Amino acid sequence: MKKIKILLLTIGVILLLTSCGSKQLYTLGDTSHINPSNKTTHKAIAVEKIELPIYFMDSPIYKKNTPYHLVKVDDANWMQSMDTHLTNVLITYLQKSLNTATIYPYPWSSVDKIDKKISLTISSFIAYKNIVNLDANFAIYDKNLKKSSNYLFSTKTQIKDNSIEGMIEAMDKAYFELLERIKSHI
Repeated sequence: MKKIKILLLTIGVILLLTSCGSKQLYTLGDTSHINPSNKTTHKAIAVEKIELPIYFMDSPIYKKNTPYHLVKVDDANWMQSMDTHLTNVLITYLQKSLNTATIYPYPWSSVDKIDKKISLTISSFIAYKNIVNLDANFAIYDKNLKKSSNYLFSTKTQIKDNSIEGMIEAMDKAYFELLERIKSHI
């Protein structure tokens, strides 16, 4: 009986040590490099929480192995909930690049008036081979005109090398290209 307990304990320790390797945490959307615009807007702009594909909502980072098969990237996880994070990056990007503080997450309780509301759905945001594909659609609702304008967006960004950092860097570049396009329609 004692030998079985020692054997089970040994197996447990070996499994624990071999399966709990260090995980690397990643994020994207560094807005520290965004320069304020000379042009300021005073419009109140609401930003709804971004809708993402389910594979982007999970902590592990995925890439395509084939056009039909997603695989987890070994020992790589997103640092936080990406729907909330990418929404906050969009808000911060617009605040900095439009030189205004009147951009808020939607819905909120402390602001009564909105001039425009942005909705963003990302349908594909994943690496395949040496390319990051980002496909999205966004809508900008102008409350004053009572009109919604809908836009499609698609980009492919080359991954510099085969590393996870290269993949995240390409994702970052593609995402900021999308944010620039959204800004151009406000």
